[in-house]
Amino acid sequence: MAGQDAELAALTTAKTQPDGSELRGTARGGLVNLVGAAVAGGGGLAVTWLVAVALSPAEAGAFFAVTSVFLLVVALARLGTPTGLVYWVARLRRAGREAAIGSVLRTSLWPAAIASAAAAAGLFAAAPMFARPELVRLVACFIPASVALEALLAATRGYRRMGPTVLIDKLGRTLAQLAALGVIAATGSASVLAVTAAWALPYLPAAVAAGWYLWRHHSSGDPGFPDRVDARAFWGFTAPRAVAGVAQIGLQRLDIILVAALAGLGPAAVYTVATRFVIVGQLASGAVGQAVQPRAAAAMAAGEALSARRLYQESTAWIVALTWPVYLAVGLGAEWYLRLFGGEYATEDARTVVWILVPAMMVSAACGVVDSMLAMAGRTAWQLADVTISLAFNVALNLVLIPSLGVVGAAIAWSAAVLVNNLIPLTQLWRTYGLHPFGALTRRALAATGLGFGALPLAFSGLGGAWALVALAAAGVAWAVALMRHRHRI
Repeated sequence: MAGQDAELAALTTAKTQPDGSELRGTARGGLVNLVGAAVAGGGGLAVTWLVAVALSPAEAGAFFAVTSVFLLVVALARLGTPTGLVYWVARLRRAGREAAIGSVLRTSLWPAAIASAAAAAGLFAAAPMFARPELVRLVACFIPASVALEALLAATRGYRRMGPTVLIDKLGRTLAQLAALGVIAATGSASVLAVTAAWALPYLPAAVAAGWYLWRHHSSGDPGFPDRVDARAFWGFTAPRAVAGVAQIGLQRLDIILVAALAGLGPAAVYTVATRFVIVGQLASGAVGQAVQPRAAAAMAAGEALSARRLYQESTAWIVALTWPVYLAVGLGAEWYLRLFGGEYATEDARTVVWILVPAMMVSAACGVVDSMLAMAGRTAWQLADVTISLAFNVALNLVLIPSLGVVGAAIAWSAAVLVNNLIPLTQLWRTYGLHPFGALTRRALAATGLGFGALPLAFSGLGGAWALVALAAAGVAWAVALMRHRHRI
């Protein structure tokens, strides 16, 4: 612990100038990830749309609730290994200790494999406790594959290789799910069991492909000079992240399960559809964050404070530029957005859910990859405390508000938890390390997107809804031209 604290102290005092190659590398990795995120985000919306049109609201609610349970159990079973692998592989490579990477892989992957098998067996056995036990048993079988997929791809990102994550997970798995669901929907006689199977099956070949890639490209170093990372050091960093990872997924998915339990499967489907736009922003943030993580870990390990700060600030500008236009457009066009999934989803409550979530998600985007930066600083215990507080806040508000307000209460709870989960770690980073996301490029992105996609369309909306759409379209064209014109700076 003393050694880790010394590293972190060095971060706050180092004066090393930022390395432009780090930003260029992050930009290239982020761009590759963003291509994948665009497909995965669009694919996520398309999956929601296909489920909504192919199934009744009650059956769609069952699907969304069961897949949320699946993702929660996967988060528990992976034991925090994705973050741990990125952190340790990146730092070991920076220190010239590639021979020790094999010990990190062994220390992390075997426990995760055992935990995932145990989690699958436990969920399978607990299936009768759920309203649709056959769906729970089905998804339980694919928990080990999902855990393996995430851990193996995280190891490749520690090598700064973003391609496998994009090709195997964001493109391959997403497109396979879409293709299978599209075939089922086209038959006109889709069942919720078939839809769930089509969603879960692609995890298996994706995990096999990720394992093959890592096996082909991992180098164990010179066996004549054995090197290893102590298991206690690895799990000392990773264990808090294991719990934090479960809490993070809980923040994203537990409200769907609670709505299904407290308000019914139909409202759960309405709530999922109304909140699905959030996935676009989350995937964009995740794509940039995955590119930033290994470089931030390496910069902090070397005590390069200015490089870490610049990585954080400019990556936040990218996130704002990509997500604020989406959030503002969905907020202004909530009625059109909801009608894409069917008239039964375009309710007053659903519109209110959208309007509650949009400002909270905009604040989250403006905080950037604050969670990743805190983890790469080695403060996974802080991260665990922050997300635990946020999750407890979320659950308490859900239990109080859903019975009386339904899906609107769930939206209020989630928005409040999102704010807590971003503002607390931002305060910690700022006060402890002087790291904050509000650089010059971030401020320009905030002002330009807020004006072009928010203030101007709102001003034109007084002339009629069509004028607001025209203003949004004009803002989109202007924004695309600006991004292309300043692409080298960005």
